[in-house]
This record gives sequence, structure tokens and C-alpha cells, in this order.
Amino acid sequence: MHHRMKRIVATLTLAAGLFACDDGGKSTNNVNNVNNTNNTNNVNNANNANNTNNTNNANNGDCGAPGDTGPRFGQTLDRFELRVGDGWRVFSGRIFDGTPPDPFAETAREGHCRLLESALSFCDPACEWGEFCLDGVCETYPGLRSAGALTLTGIAAVPVTVNPDEYGNYSWDNPDAFTVSRLTLAAAGGVVPAFSLEACAPPTITPVGDWSALMEARAAGADVTLTWSAPVAGARVYLRMTTGIGTHGGVSPVEIECEGPDTGTLTLPGAYLDALYADGWSCGECGDNTLRRYFAAETQAADATLQLRVMSETTFWFRP
Repeated sequence: MHHRMKRIVATLTLAAGLFACDDGGKSTNNVNNVNNTNNTNNVNNANNANNTNNTNNANNGDCGAPGDTGPRFGQTLDRFELRVGDGWRVFSGRIFDGTPPDPFAETAREGHCRLLESALSFCDPACEWGEFCLDGVCETYPGLRSAGALTLTGIAAVPVTVNPDEYGNYSWDNPDAFTVSRLTLAAAGGVVPAFSLEACAPPTITPVGDWSALMEARAAGADVTLTWSAPVAGARVYLRMTTGIGTHGGVSPVEIECEGPDTGTLTLPGAYLDALYADGWSCGECGDNTLRRYFAAETQAADATLQLRVMSETTFWFRP
């Protein structure tokens, strides 16, 4: 029982982090790999639903990301991510054994952003530690599945092997300076069959002006438009704003999620910002928000839609 609770807590903590800074997905949108049942080593097949080693699907080889001119919410959470900054690289990933329950419900959408509100309810009897109540039912996050050892090429001077931990999480980091231009991920296979993915690394985001100052100067109800120089063709951007509760691993009463093509601007609706800053800040010291630019690729392995996402990022601050 102790081991089971330890596993639930580890998974809940991971999932809470996903909802706080990621896009909570249920998408099965595999853009260029959709309909051939037996090919296991097809480099550029546009009709293959069980292709487990497709290195050029879903905008893999052209420094792009699946999506169109609108927001692409609900992307798969079976994802591997590389965050790249000046002098640091952090890789992480996981493949869920089922669809994680989402403690948020979309209540409004404007432009490339949507307002999310907590969908938590009350259960009687109360849920156990590590569970939460949705629509009167105690829910837990599913466990994780292994895809075997991962070989990462392009993340360091020599290929790096990353094995899952005891729960199924993949992680690696390095503080040394290294320029990543393209990352190739090859999974040896485990519970999830072998697959490979490749994605470019986007350049860093350079804000125009002081975004934190814009947030400070905002009047009630006013929008805030974030602007950055040199938008990148084919790249997309992502932002998830939460409260102090959310940054401490809880379920925030309100969050804002934005996603879309990299056009050099993103407008945050004023009504959404009013709702975000109305409650949930008793912790006092939080207020960081991270805009991420990313390239991504997707493939299918058995019943899992898998994504590799490579990101650069910039952070701005505001606390009411």
C-alpha cells in the first residue's frame, strides 16, 4: 500500500505540473500518419496508423508543428519535451496508461486564448489522498507506460541514453553550454512499441518592451498584448497562466491557456486576466508566467499518440 500511495502521489504531482504549465490534451491528431496498419519502418508514409518508426511525420523534418492558424488545444499528454535555455537543457517525458482526468472546464474562448475554471466538486465520502472529485466521482491519474530506453541525438555532443524511472517518468538535464539545432528521439520499445521522432529547436524569444510592466500598468478589464521580435515561420507558441494555488501543486480556481502560430504577438483578454487575479493568491510569492515557442512532431505507437516538443521560453511576472 505504501508503494502504491507513493506512486499515486508521484503521478499526481507530475500531472498537476502538466495542468499548471501545459495543455492538458486528449488529441489524437497525427497529421501525416493516419491509416496503414502494418508498416513499422516507414520514413514518410502519409497513411500509416501503426507506424512505430516514422521519422518524418507531422511536420517532423521541416521545422514545423501540427496545427493551423487557430489555437490547437487538447494536444496529447503522451509527450516528450526538451526545454532549451542559455546554458541549460531539460528533457522530460511520460506516456500515460489511459486518459488523465482534467480538473478544468473551458468556459470562454477569445482569439488564441481560453478561460479555464475548476471543475472540482464534492464527494461523500471524501476522496482519498492523491485523488480529486469530479462530478461527484473520486478520480485518480492513470499510471505510466514504458517505451524502453530512449536514445537522444542532438541534445549533447554524443547521443544520450535515458531510461525510465520506477514509475515510468523520463528525465535528463545538463547545465553545460551546448547549441541544440535538432533533436532525434528513438525509443527501443517496451509496453509501448518502438518509435522515433525528430524536431527542430526554435530560436529564443526576445520580448519587445517590458511585459511585466505591461501587466502592472493594466487597468481592470484591459487586454494585454505581448509582442516579440522575429517571429519564426512554422513555430507555435504556448502560454498557461495559473494562480498561486496552481504553482504550489493545487488546482487553481481559474487558469488561462493560449496557443497558436508564432506571429510575434499574443493578446491576453482583459476579462480573463480579471478572473485570474480575483482569487487564489494567498501564498503570496508566486506570479511567474512562461511563454514558450516550440516545434513539434507526432507519431502513433500502438494506441498512443506521441509527441516530441522542443521549446525555448521567456518569463514575465505579475502578482496581484
